[in-house]
Amino acid sequence: MLTYSQKKYLFAIYKLGQNGKDVRSAEVAKIVGVSKASTVSMTQKLCDSGYIDKEHYGQIALTDIGVKEANSLFTKCLIIRDFLSKNLDLTEEQADADAVAIVSHVSEETAERLADYILNK
Repeated sequence: MLTYSQKKYLFAIYKLGQNGKDVRSAEVAKIVGVSKASTVSMTQKLCDSGYIDKEHYGQIALTDIGVKEANSLFTKCLIIRDFLSKNLDLTEEQADADAVAIVSHVSEETAERLADYILNK
């Protein structure tokens, strides 16, 4: 099971890499809001766990497992973000940040059930 921090990094890499863009540690650090050194450490952990491939001083790419996990996180975030912005009248930015926090902090089961509840409401 991924930690909160690992989910944040995986989500950032996923968002940055959409449309085939190259992803670099400095960009990930900026989105996650941490130092480049912290990003290097976490990307190594994600690499060791099989979620990403990273070239030394190069780009970062999600593995098949990483894409599957990130896509699951992203889908749940979109569902929750839309619910927060439409039903609680939050700004898009606030709803997005809160959705990422919710999905990252709760168990997989809770996130899944919450997304299902919102979709079937």
